[in-house]
Amino acid sequence: MGLVIRQSIITTIISYCGVAIGYINLLYLYPKFLSPEEVGLFRTIQDAAILLSPFAQFGLASGIFRYYPQFAKDQKTSGSFISLMLLLSVVGFAIFFVVFQYLESSILSYFNDNAKEIIHYASLVLWLTLILLITSLLEAYSRSLLKTIFPNLLREVVSRLFLSLFVLFYFLGYLDFQEFIISTTLGYLVCLMALIVYLARSGDLKLGLKFSAAHKIKLPELLKYSLLSFAGTAGLIIIGKVDSIMVSGLLGLAANAVYTTAFYMATVIEIPKRALSQVAMPLIARAFEKKDLKDIQTLYQKTAINQFIIGALILIGVWANLDNIFQLIPKSEIYEAGKYVVMIVGFGKLVDMIFGPSSEIIVLSKYYSFNILLIILLAGSIVFANNLLIPVYGINGAAIGAALALIFFNFTKFLFIWATLKLQPFSFGTIKIFLITVVAVAINLVLPKVNYVFIDIIYRSSILTIVFGILVLLSNASPDGNNVVKKILSMLGIKSKGF
Repeated sequence: MGLVIRQSIITTIISYCGVAIGYINLLYLYPKFLSPEEVGLFRTIQDAAILLSPFAQFGLASGIFRYYPQFAKDQKTSGSFISLMLLLSVVGFAIFFVVFQYLESSILSYFNDNAKEIIHYASLVLWLTLILLITSLLEAYSRSLLKTIFPNLLREVVSRLFLSLFVLFYFLGYLDFQEFIISTTLGYLVCLMALIVYLARSGDLKLGLKFSAAHKIKLPELLKYSLLSFAGTAGLIIIGKVDSIMVSGLLGLAANAVYTTAFYMATVIEIPKRALSQVAMPLIARAFEKKDLKDIQTLYQKTAINQFIIGALILIGVWANLDNIFQLIPKSEIYEAGKYVVMIVGFGKLVDMIFGPSSEIIVLSKYYSFNILLIILLAGSIVFANNLLIPVYGINGAAIGAALALIFFNFTKFLFIWATLKLQPFSFGTIKIFLITVVAVAINLVLPKVNYVFIDIIYRSSILTIVFGILVLLSNASPDGNNVVKKILSMLGIKSKGF
């Protein structure tokens, strides 16, 4: 778990730097320099590409996680593994492109009434889909090599700095809106090229298709697994992104600007989950390869409790400062309509973190087909629920649908893992963190309001963080977390006692 903690801390720091940049972009630069309709169009283009990329990928990223440990046993042919995956991705995208062209008129007709502007950018969505597809494969390969820091730096920080730069160029008149949209796609392409150079210079991107006889035997198994995983990956992306697309189609681009802004504010809660899961997933894959369920159980519980601790603290901080945050957003009278979206989605994200890396465990086990079936059913359910809830409750309906999907999805996975593998993510520490969270919420309710926004944010956040952190350390809910704090204090020359 030491490797998980070490890399997770670095990737979490990188992720939060990216979040800070993303917050500046989405909560200040975009509302200030773009109209709500322009923000909604920009976000719809991005979300559409993210939604389409798994359909073009056909589950190959999941195949990398599962089968790289087996292919890597032969050093002579391990380098050709990623070459094969890239070749298959090109074939997959070609098939996807043909199908999309056939269905294009039907897909785009969904936006005719409320968001017809998106129709003019259909080709750009396809280019961005291809870029994101190849990027996701190389990121999965890099994580399989336990190299998570540089890919995260590109995705979380560099790409967002590009977006900041381009929106400023648009404001200064160097770009018109269409050129701004095209430039954002080029920014993602530059990040992809940087990742390719990084892997090539480290000697991990050796192109070639020289496979051993054993690898040729495993290839059909890899393709079967990837195709089955494709349905699950596509369904998972549908659950996460279809609400944005449906808000645009049913309510319009301006409503999607409000929804995606609020949704992004809530996603800050799940960043520790991404960081921990990215590092834990290849370790879980290797543990399955060794049939070491005890090691998987340890990773399962430790990852879950660390995610719960950080996620709960962030959700408390967001909830406590929500009014302050909306006051800082330009045109706040428009965007504060998403206040309840933040809390509803945030609660769903926290539940997702409490259950730990359950999806990763199922996907990497011999029961991966169950995860696929469940995700397909949930994807269909969320589309159905959104069609019912969005017309009645607007953007809050989309948030309710997203949260309910996450809660039901995780509870079902928990029951399945317990029934098949006898593994579960909870411990006595889970109860401790829940009680500490209740105490922190109660403290926030009695804290007096300060009229100055920044002062209120600083003093409120400081008190809640100190109280929450001290209680977590004293409870020893996460021994790994306590050890990290002890090491940090030791480096500062401070002796830690009492935890």
